[in-house]
Amino acid sequence: MPRTPELSTHARRTYSRLSSVDLAASAEEGLSLDDLGLESGSDRVGLAFGTYSREGLERALQAYGFAKRLEERVGPFELRLSCQDPFQPRLTLQSRRYHTPVVDLSLRQAPGSEVGFTRAVAEAPLLYVDSLLLQHPGRPFDWARPPLPGQLHPGLSLSRDILELLHLMARRIGAEGVALTPATFSAACVYEPCFSFVDGAAQGRFSALRRAGRGWPRWLLAWAVELGCMRDAEGQQALFTPTPMISPLSRRLARRLDTRGWHRARRSHAQQVLSLDEEALQARFPWARMPPGPPPERVVELLGYDPLAPASPYQDACEPAAAPPWTAATS
Repeated sequence: MPRTPELSTHARRTYSRLSSVDLAASAEEGLSLDDLGLESGSDRVGLAFGTYSREGLERALQAYGFAKRLEERVGPFELRLSCQDPFQPRLTLQSRRYHTPVVDLSLRQAPGSEVGFTRAVAEAPLLYVDSLLLQHPGRPFDWARPPLPGQLHPGLSLSRDILELLHLMARRIGAEGVALTPATFSAACVYEPCFSFVDGAAQGRFSALRRAGRGWPRWLLAWAVELGCMRDAEGQQALFTPTPMISPLSRRLARRLDTRGWHRARRSHAQQVLSLDEEALQARFPWARMPPGPPPERVVELLGYDPLAPASPYQDACEPAAAPPWTAATS
């Protein structure tokens, strides 16, 4: 069966304690339902998904303990909510110390048909994560945690926390699942503990890539996949193709990912034997992106590290965009 994150006891209790008034009230409004317009059915422009004000989101982050954990890492931050379309909000947590976003989320409501569901679940409401960025701009990369493809800064080690909050938000707004499309193999690895690919074949290909890199550091496998250095039995590139993933919250969505056809496709594609083209990885590896100093011995053995070698011609192609527009959570 597809995996759905196990919510902590604290999260469940906090979810029950927070009311719609707590989440919708703002500094300019009173706390009564009449004042908020929650009983009259009036237009809730400015409330994300018709539920959350900026102040309400701040209350939630404080109540769940996320605000404290984030401040321990990056110091004070400011929450910004952009709600030109209440059902396509953008949430940004801006570091006051580093003057840049440390968390940036673009969300929207979407039907099940957008991720490929048909028939009874085509209209199932989903919370779709268009983009997710978690970064610590004040921490340098090192060889314990080298950069992953697309990273400008190390992660926050808060991906599990933010995904739990997204599942709680989905429940709050009546969504039957959380969906997203990871842009890179490394992003898919972050989501995989509680998300499954909607397409069973994509799940199988992902599993084959994971198995081929068993025993390697995750970051090294991520670069091998990104640089096209994984090969199938015919010697062709085994690439990662971004396709939707989902974490179902309703039984009918979970059953959609538990069919014979889905499992058959997963097993078929997971059985393919993949291998690393070591020569290609050595030639393409972006040393200029890596931390200073000599790499670990295992990396030297695999990549043939030469500090005097010229930069890889693939370097420019591997440089991340200044503002990644894709779903790329980092831990």
